[in-house]
Amino acid sequence: MRCGLGHHGADMEPMEMGDRLAKGREALAASDWEGARDVLDGLDDQEALDGLARAHWWLGDPAEAIAVRERAYAAFRATGEMDRAARIALWLAREYADVLGNDAASNGWQARATRIVEDLPEGSARGWLALARAHRAFEPEAMTELAREAMDVARAHADPDLEIRALARLSLALMMAGDVDEGVMRFDEAMAAATGGEATTPETIGETCCDGMIASELLGDSSRFEQWTSVIMDMWRRKRYGPLIAFCGSCCGELFAASGDVEGAEKELVGAIKMLHDGGHRSRCVHPAAKLAELRVAQGRYEEARRLLEGYEDLPESTRPRALLALASDDTAVAAALLERRLNAIGEDSLLSVPVLSLLAEVRVAKGDVEGARAIAARLTALAARSKQPRVDAEAARAAGRAGLLAGDPSARAQVERALDIFGRLRMPQESARTRLLLAECLAAAEPEVAATEAHAALGTFEQLGATRHADAAAALLKRLGGPARTGPKAYGTLSKREQEVLALLAEGLSNPVIAARLYISTKTAEHHVSNILMKLGVRTRGEAAAIALRMTPSG
Repeated sequence: MRCGLGHHGADMEPMEMGDRLAKGREALAASDWEGARDVLDGLDDQEALDGLARAHWWLGDPAEAIAVRERAYAAFRATGEMDRAARIALWLAREYADVLGNDAASNGWQARATRIVEDLPEGSARGWLALARAHRAFEPEAMTELAREAMDVARAHADPDLEIRALARLSLALMMAGDVDEGVMRFDEAMAAATGGEATTPETIGETCCDGMIASELLGDSSRFEQWTSVIMDMWRRKRYGPLIAFCGSCCGELFAASGDVEGAEKELVGAIKMLHDGGHRSRCVHPAAKLAELRVAQGRYEEARRLLEGYEDLPESTRPRALLALASDDTAVAAALLERRLNAIGEDSLLSVPVLSLLAEVRVAKGDVEGARAIAARLTALAARSKQPRVDAEAARAAGRAGLLAGDPSARAQVERALDIFGRLRMPQESARTRLLLAECLAAAEPEVAATEAHAALGTFEQLGATRHADAAAALLKRLGGPARTGPKAYGTLSKREQEVLALLAEGLSNPVIAARLYISTKTAEHHVSNILMKLGVRTRGEAAAIALRMTPSG
């Protein structure tokens, strides 16, 4: 290893420099990122610079990591280690695009890496270049071909990290192309290799996990990947690799939300947003603000959702939360336009269209468009038959049930019951509750007592999950059926954060104008919040609401 002189090192003895490099390697191997940074800072050796860049990256400073890795790139070129220089150039191309949003710099580094690799003899660098191209590919066919090329190179040159990452990218490409069975098999293989000790860096494990979470969202089925994620998280904590949120805060947030862990979802998403904001960076994949906005809509916190989406309206992942906000405001025309525009971009044969089609089915029903709702259900049914995925099958059955209920079709109940069974087996509590509420609507006319039982069960789940929007719908149905809706402390969790603030001030005996002044809102807005609070708590007077607030306030 060639050792250069850093800004600390003009008088440094060679043995001392060698000791620091050895300690730096030990710290990196132990994922002691702070220790590695402190030991390697000031050394100009190419390996030291590369290690220092990794340490800065894991410590949440990707801009400094980029700057240091650019120096490492120059040092590797100077020593003729062109294979390493090419890999660093590819890393820089990815970081400039994903983190800094600088496409010009990203394209420049990608072109530089391509030129270097073209002049190299056969080696793993060609596989890393193919993998980088796979990440940039839009069409599933091209992504699949490039990922297979990377995998073949990895096996020929015994590069386990390249093979694992290529397998993960191949699995995602296959799923996008509709070959779900092989895609899932390839992903399981990648995860087994990553968690079985074949990966030599935590970056490989993180990238594999990230691709898995993207695939989970693509298929709308978190149950399988939830099992792998528990393995990954245990391994991550055991080896003290650092914040997994650096890779997949958005996707992990989605996973927590799908499994009913709202608190975990909020923690992941808020943390990811803060990390991006503090660093002035952009999201690597799905922006966490869009995911958190969708969660806020489910919680009935519409203004917060709108604020979260400000500046991100053009992102593809913002389509669903924006459409949900429009639907919540009964603006079905806007909701439909947003979703149809997204479908035109995706293409009707892609599994990426499933969550968009599912929401569009709701919008069609809200508009009273029977034929439109049936057409959407038919498209989902075709996708379910082709993909053989339970989640898609459940969405298709639920969409058919919605359309049937609107048309007065007696078969609607059977479709909804089938969807409920699948969502239950997939362990998706919120989707199960939404389907159960739809079943209650199917039963309302002919079997009101059974309908009330189903609606109560759905309401209990919504309240547990803090899904205020859907809880309100369940309570409204129960009221129509003549039964009691939620009342008292049980309903406290359905209040938005702002409504809880208003209730706390109301419990102090303050009037609406004083509450408005305290919260810097208009008196009319305060009156609106108080009215909502009384309705949600199922009480008639401010005094009854205040009594509930006092009971819900922790003592001491």
